[in-house]
Amino acid sequence: MLTYAKVLEVFQDYLEEDKSCEVLLSNRGYLVVDWESRSDTWVTAQICETPDFLLDVLRSCYEEYQSFLLSERGKRDLTDGEEQEIHRMGEGLASRCQPA
Repeated sequence: MLTYAKVLEVFQDYLEEDKSCEVLLSNRGYLVVDWESRSDTWVTAQICETPDFLLDVLRSCYEEYQSFLLSERGKRDLTDGEEQEIHRMGEGLASRCQPA
């Protein structure tokens, strides 16, 4: 069974690196907040009431972050191959969340 703890463990390194993404515990579940990098305002926030939804949200954030880095911080478009590789990287992390 997928758990919040496992999802957070697998994505821990990413969350430590990407300072614009933060996961907060609320009384309704985990809240994933995407902060504007140049200010103290948030861009998006999603409540994750299940571990599966937390996994989906963090995978999406991770893939967006990798795209940002690989595109030289948005200065160029990614190739199809690069986009596929980022998707594979996200799949890899997601698969590590599943129980053995």
